[in-house]
Amino acid sequence: MRKPLRFRWLLILLFTLSTALVGTWILPQTTLHAHEGQFHTASPALRLAAIGVEPVSILSIFSPDAMATIATELNQPKWLLPSTTEWPIVDDFPLVETRTRQEFWHTVSRGHALKNLRAMYRISAAALQELNPELDLNNLNEGDRVLVWKRPENEFARSVGTVTRGRLINAEPLPFGEKYHVLYPHRAWGTYYTVSEIVRVLDAFGEQFSDTDPLIVGDISFRNGRAIHPHRSHQAGRDVDITYPRHQPPPNYNRFHHVRRDNLDVEKTLWLINQFIAGGKVEYMFIDRYHQRTLYREAKKQGAPEEWLQAVFQYPAHSGGTALVRHARGHRKHFHVRFKCQPTDRRCR
Repeated sequence: MRKPLRFRWLLILLFTLSTALVGTWILPQTTLHAHEGQFHTASPALRLAAIGVEPVSILSIFSPDAMATIATELNQPKWLLPSTTEWPIVDDFPLVETRTRQEFWHTVSRGHALKNLRAMYRISAAALQELNPELDLNNLNEGDRVLVWKRPENEFARSVGTVTRGRLINAEPLPFGEKYHVLYPHRAWGTYYTVSEIVRVLDAFGEQFSDTDPLIVGDISFRNGRAIHPHRSHQAGRDVDITYPRHQPPPNYNRFHHVRRDNLDVEKTLWLINQFIAGGKVEYMFIDRYHQRTLYREAKKQGAPEEWLQAVFQYPAHSGGTALVRHARGHRKHFHVRFKCQPTDRRCR
């Protein structure tokens, strides 16, 4: 017995709509949210498919640009194993594609004099005067702007020695960013790849989580490296301290603040770890075991392979091993990233 035409149309409509819904929901929700606004409204092709006249194309639901972006994100592994890559060199100079500073200006605060600038930036009075020929450095006033650094034409930043007994040559200052606050600019100098990797990851963080509160970037190194209180490391421009992403904003941006487990934004912190790993320049990351446990359990819950968990986290061990993320006391308020030596560095180890 032949089925009524109305019943056949109803079956076709239900099948078409269920196929479209399944195709939509198999995509990760984070990916869909990231591309909100790039979906098509119901096209004539989709309406015709609903009544069984012709098949539906996925491009009738998603725009071509959205499909290309979503495909790229789906094909990119979420759990990248730590690896090593050397920085690209072109014509004997490192290729840097992130934002950079061309000059570094210091605005004089109340009570500051020439000796303060010399101590802060590890620079001689003669060098400062050469950079500021029209300025009377012995008679500085609050609000005066002093040029402290200008990018050299034929030099780039190099790390010398170890992070606990090293120095910097032609150090690179960290640029300011919309989604991160530099705590002490005169203590935020590093190698060209340290600064570039920080900018790359934190700029991407701001784009990925545009509604989040800014992160705080602490010490990297002094302009010439060497000892920097209270750290034992941070002497060769290859270390940086960054505050953890939080659910609630910090009380202020004057210093690092304690982050409780329930205030740690685990998703964003794992995202940052993966971004630094993807660069292939990280030697170690230091995170207190207090937070490592939370991150480890969340990554495992999200389906991280055991191989990745063992390669990235020292937890559940208390010490030893070869994991990228190590326990170190004093890292509950912030995490610490240490970058590997590059071929352009000198006696670096």
